[in-house]
Amino acid sequence: MSFERNPPPPIPAQASDRASISYTYTRLERFARRFPKESVVPISGAIAGAVSGVVSCPLDVIKTKLQAQGGFQAPKDGVKVTTAAYSGVAGTAKTIWKEEGIRGLYRGLGPMLLGYIPTWAVYLTVYNKTQTFFRTKTGECARPSVVTIIANTI
Repeated sequence: MSFERNPPPPIPAQASDRASISYTYTRLERFARRFPKESVVPISGAIAGAVSGVVSCPLDVIKTKLQAQGGFQAPKDGVKVTTAAYSGVAGTAKTIWKEEGIRGLYRGLGPMLLGYIPTWAVYLTVYNKTQTFFRTKTGECARPSVVTIIANTI
């Protein structure tokens, strides 16, 4: 894990941003040093999975609501009645926000994270090990694009 130790001189407007980024990298670097090198990739994968779940959960809730609308109503007089409660992605998001708030958009986040976190930890670990294996077999300079392609397919 390498971080830029000596960034280029900042543009005056970006000086405060650079200082906070440098401080964050330093804290992140100190935090990462607490773990053995072998566990950095799985932990990074787990964090990536958690972030992925938090970002994609509202879209997953919207998709599920759109797919399930009207599907659970009992037929009346032998005719299936379907009334659309939601209209499109934006309309569904608005309806959920009005009726349930932010909590409604993150319904099901817990089970989603239980699946995403270990999946991404394993995925990135296998990816990293595979890439390292192929790089040692083919040489560091020998077509890294092929190594990346092979590692991505596994």
